[in-house]
Amino acid sequence: MGFIVGLAYNLKKDCPRSDMEVEDACAEFEEQSTVDRIAKALRAGGHRVVKIPYRPGLLSRLQRLNVDIVFNIAEGWEGRCREAIVPAILESLGIPYTGSDPLTLAVCLDKAVTKAIISASGIPTPWCRKVNNVNELRDLEAGSLKYPLFVKPAYEGSSKGIRSSSKVADYRSLFEMVNWITTVYGQPALIEEFLPGREFTVGIIGNEEITAFPIMEVRPVLETEPESFVYCYDTKHNNLERFLCPAPVTDELASAILDVAIRSYRALECRDLARVDVRLDNAGVPNFLEINPLPGLSTVSLFPVTAMASGLSFEDLIERILEVAATRANLAARRAAQVQTQQVIAGARPRTVLQRR
Repeated sequence: MGFIVGLAYNLKKDCPRSDMEVEDACAEFEEQSTVDRIAKALRAGGHRVVKIPYRPGLLSRLQRLNVDIVFNIAEGWEGRCREAIVPAILESLGIPYTGSDPLTLAVCLDKAVTKAIISASGIPTPWCRKVNNVNELRDLEAGSLKYPLFVKPAYEGSSKGIRSSSKVADYRSLFEMVNWITTVYGQPALIEEFLPGREFTVGIIGNEEITAFPIMEVRPVLETEPESFVYCYDTKHNNLERFLCPAPVTDELASAILDVAIRSYRALECRDLARVDVRLDNAGVPNFLEINPLPGLSTVSLFPVTAMASGLSFEDLIERILEVAATRANLAARRAAQVQTQQVIAGARPRTVLQRR
């Protein structure tokens, strides 16, 4: 028997506009076509779907809805904890949902905190430093910085704030990128060691038992050396990348990449699904770059592409995500208990006896 599934999401067209609009402001939010595609896949699995757009009045609407579980792809609008908002509301209402809990979602959006946990877990990751403004660059030993470095916003996803100029070769370029990010995006900048090797991504699904989809390699359309490739917003927007899935790697390298991805998934206590980005250092060792516990599910998103390379259709993937979340939440037992409670309440109601006069 199917579930009543709420589908929570943010639409690009609803994204609040600011005075300092940038071209990638809405990059991480959804097109209506993606929401409709997920809803169609859920209905194909025998479920009833209730769409829940991220708008004012979300809490009161969730309080009124009678859903068994929420399929959550909502990102929130602002702040480093924005992805945790919908799950936090759902937890306060006792409503099960797909994906990681509020703590993991908040941690994973803060790249510096994420990398601190990853590093403490013994997983290779490039050196980094978070700075709130250009004045804090004075605290760095300019002479000891090893260029090239990579500069990006501390609390963004979907390559927001990442340009070809994010790779900096000197202090002046570093200053300019930090100033641009902290001014335009209104958040700290993350300065990171630039890794010159090949770049990969790994889709993962599951909880106690997890499945890693085939490794995908991201390469530029034009043949160039890995150290020259920056997977940035411009590259995505202009379709200047190509994807190789399964990636052409040796068994030894594949094992090392999957080890980094799976250990990262566990260390950050992700649930149900995530996508882990990995890049090789100058010695060919896989390093953790970033993790996305709310991976995109559009037709061009990397997570469903890796799933399809494993033989799953898009409908199968959506059903699998719902299935692992429902199992984790013990949803079948919850529903049975609710039905039993309703029957007890109905049986306890005094029956009205009509008397003839």
